Amino acid sequence: MNRTGSGYSQDKNPLVAGETSAKQAMLGLGGAEPRLFLAFAAPSYDYVQLIEGLQKVTGKTPLLGCSTAGEFTEAGQGHDSVAVMALGGDNMRVATGVGRGLRADQGRAAKDAMAHFNAAYRAARAEGFTHATVILLADGLAGNGEALVELVHQETNTLAQIVGGAAADAAKFEKTVVIQGGQAESDSLAVCSLFTRTPVGLGVQHGLVAASKPKVVTRAIGGVLYEIDGKPAFEAYREFAAAKGVTLDASNREAFMIVNELGMVTPDGHKVRAPLKANPDGSLVMATEVPTGMAVCIMGGTPNALIDATAKAAQSAVEALKGATPAGALMFDCICRRIFLGDDYRKQIEVVSQATGGAAVAGCETYGEIALTPNQASGFHNSTSVVAVIPA
Repeated sequence: MNRTGSGYSQDKNPLVAGETSAKQAMLGLGGAEPRLFLAFAAPSYDYVQLIEGLQKVTGKTPLLGCSTAGEFTEAGQGHDSVAVMALGGDNMRVATGVGRGLRADQGRAAKDAMAHFNAAYRAARAEGFTHATVILLADGLAGNGEALVELVHQETNTLAQIVGGAAADAAKFEKTVVIQGGQAESDSLAVCSLFTRTPVGLGVQHGLVAASKPKVVTRAIGGVLYEIDGKPAFEAYREFAAAKGVTLDASNREAFMIVNELGMVTPDGHKVRAPLKANPDGSLVMATEVPTGMAVCIMGGTPNALIDATAKAAQSAVEALKGATPAGALMFDCICRRIFLGDDYRKQIEVVSQATGGAAVAGCETYGEIALTPNQASGFHNSTSVVAVIPA
């Protein structure tokens, strides 16, 4: 069977934090052979020393991870901490890769990261591991997340589902890193191709609803949204806030936007996009592209609705196991949800643990959540809970 274990440390010494959290995670394997370690770590750590501490335990077992805006397991949650998940057992195979130079050439970076996939997929299928899931972690400040997910999917010949997140740096928006092969690097993506006999279950939900009438994006270039309905994009927020009796200025506009994000109107519902900053010209810097011509709404929600959405995502992921027992759950959640929920944030982790029968849970707060799978909302998301349940 597959086994998982989680570990968590708030020790300020990176060597100690890495070693402690990895040891805790290793205990959960119950003697099963470790196949993969995932580490989610605050940007306050020296990553060279943190990796050194982790590798005292992980040894030559593949290690994947990223910088974050918050870290958690079923046993601990906070900031300036490290959360680790260990995956082990005989019912999985793994292969890892890294791609560099995301800003210059996403296609080349994706191709380099996934160079292992075809050979690894053939070898895994020969052993009966017919289900492929790619865990994707990417620099959260390096470019168009939606396009990157599609490029990685293409490199699998659309044979794998994709799950993961965009690395964060605790809302500094200065530098994010991914960890692979003993290195912590910016402008890169790190991947693990996970092959299992039964599918990894994925669930995706945000729980937000449209709080404004639809408007149309009339000018956008890359990650910058310039105009909505022919006006500077920020005017849509200024008018929305004014209707609620709120006056937006430089002191409160980003905080207001982060809990009132944009929703792109799609046939499958609203796909959320996070405005990160308002520019002096009224344009908005977005977490990822919002195309010209797209209909958008400003979104709203309640704490209970967000927590219920996470519970539904976890339940969907368990149902996607097709009867297999949950061994553990990975969760990629948006920094926006933590800001929105405040002290209630812990409840999201609790509902995932409940849905998986008390299995180990580990994850992080990101600058974007990734889930690409049939019958689910697909691609790159903001303000969304993505849950991946590992089958036993």
